[in-house]
Amino acid sequence: MKWIARLFSLQISAGVLDAGLASLATFVAGLVAVNVLSAAETGVYAVFFTAFTLGQVIATNLTFVPAEVVAVAWPRETRLAALRQTLRLGSGPSLLGTLAIAVASVVAIPIGTGATIGPLAATSAVTVLLWPMQIHIRRLLHIAEESWSAVAVSATQLVGVITSIVAMRIIDITAVWIPFGSLALATFASLTTGILLARRSDRSEAPEQLQLRALIRSGAGLLAGVGIPAVTKFGAATIIGYLAGAEVLGYAEAARVVANPVLVLGTGLSFVLGPRAMKAAVDRNRDAANRARLRFIALIGVAAVAYLAIVGPMWVGNPMTRLVPRAYEVSWLVAASIGANLLMGILTLVIQEMTAARRTNLIAIIGLISAPFQLAAAATAGATGAFARPLSWAAGSLVRFAGYAPALRNWYATGSDSSAKAVDKPVR
Repeated sequence: MKWIARLFSLQISAGVLDAGLASLATFVAGLVAVNVLSAAETGVYAVFFTAFTLGQVIATNLTFVPAEVVAVAWPRETRLAALRQTLRLGSGPSLLGTLAIAVASVVAIPIGTGATIGPLAATSAVTVLLWPMQIHIRRLLHIAEESWSAVAVSATQLVGVITSIVAMRIIDITAVWIPFGSLALATFASLTTGILLARRSDRSEAPEQLQLRALIRSGAGLLAGVGIPAVTKFGAATIIGYLAGAEVLGYAEAARVVANPVLVLGTGLSFVLGPRAMKAAVDRNRDAANRARLRFIALIGVAAVAYLAIVGPMWVGNPMTRLVPRAYEVSWLVAASIGANLLMGILTLVIQEMTAARRTNLIAIIGLISAPFQLAAAATAGATGAFARPLSWAAGSLVRFAGYAPALRNWYATGSDSSAKAVDKPVR
């Protein structure tokens, strides 16, 4: 039974709590969206939400993740020193991410109105600008084994979202400004909290200077690998909206909101177990990688099954049928969305492993291969309706799993070969 105790270690508990609070913050914002907006407006919101996901992917993977790969190899007491460089280096890519919102504004014209598109575009652009920095700070805090400080950051995010929503409702702000507006205000507050906590704990000099060109060179393949699926998700949402209508896309978005805690839990768990998997990949240590992967899958799998049992079917003990009734307009759509999110959640750790193994180009190639499968599933929306969205997610994830598995097997098969390490040394 010792492995069970190790599974729920104190640091894992902090990671789960961090993920839970972050999940709750985004859930509350999404909950407001699907309750204060009409079904058609929710469909337009879904387009902007996928654009927001795409936009934050740019800065996260182009600069922040490569910097985290470097920092994880530093002595623990120096890892937070990276933050003094990374926020400056990542500001440009964060701004670049707002271009996804501009594209969404054009794409949404056939299914939305100016009164809906304008506020969603303005508030989601600000959120895209700030979000990657806040996520990066939380990851660095976990990498530096300051996981409870990361919990404080996500707690600030939750309090900020709730406070912003209440304030905007009191002053009677037009509803369409609230979902992303509350996230933007809360992200600013949590970002500030994270910077202050990191500076309090950081009393060392960085072992080296990070170079933007080197980070981008390392992150370009990862950006393509993660960005292509994000672009594909954006395209899939657009296809579903065009083929089945904004209202059907709105039902799918409501189901996504209910299912999203599973995906955010995967992201949160990757903050804690990701550095271990990355270190195992750098060392080509198959056993350590398997341990990290097993713990990750066990945690997210158990949580997803328990969550599915509660919120999947329509029964008297399901609180979501009252909180998000629109998600249950289509029977079993929530269950399908949870299953698809479980697959995508597991992918977060595998991608970190592939990144540390310097297989970013392969991530891009596999992402490109998965795109037609994902879009083809979305194109079934005329027949499958709202189910086309989770079908699209699942199709893309399964193709990527099929491509990553043999690549990782080959990577660990070389063991601790010194010549391979010399060729694949971490980017500086």
